[in-house]
Amino acid sequence: MHYVDTAKGQLTELVEKFLESASRTGPSRTVTISRSRAEVERFCRDADNLSRVLGDLGDVRATGPAAYEWTLLRGDDEALTWQTTLVTEADGLRFVGAAPDGSARERGPEIGLFFADAPHGLGTEVTMRASAPVPGFLIGPAAFKALYRARALLQTGELPTLEHNPSAR
Repeated sequence: MHYVDTAKGQLTELVEKFLESASRTGPSRTVTISRSRAEVERFCRDADNLSRVLGDLGDVRATGPAAYEWTLLRGDDEALTWQTTLVTEADGLRFVGAAPDGSARERGPEIGLFFADAPHGLGTEVTMRASAPVPGFLIGPAAFKALYRARALLQTGELPTLEHNPSAR
């Protein structure tokens, strides 16, 4: 059984390295939001909106005009915190973090939000690519959850929840 666990760990590391090398900043997820690109970009620059979208995953706080503090909540009552700088690009936004040791040779956490006009005037396609201090295979589902919640908030003004549903379905 020990050999199987070792093999799984090695395979997971190999897949993560491949996925991260295949993309600019790691796994990506895309959703279409029926809002203009300017409205979506403005929404994504607001730390309060980002915190609402993260929900139980974490919190975002603006610490300056283009500086953000991200706190990722883990299930073991431990939190990971990192600082990012907002970089505006022609095709989107990147929240770029410093390496843990402050060195330029190692890249820190990064969240990229890239925008494109959706076909047939259906709004904006938003693609999220992220690398963070969590295992790579966890980033994809978290990115999808964040994008799904952002789309709901932008389109309806509400976040999806089961909180008031007595059957929790």
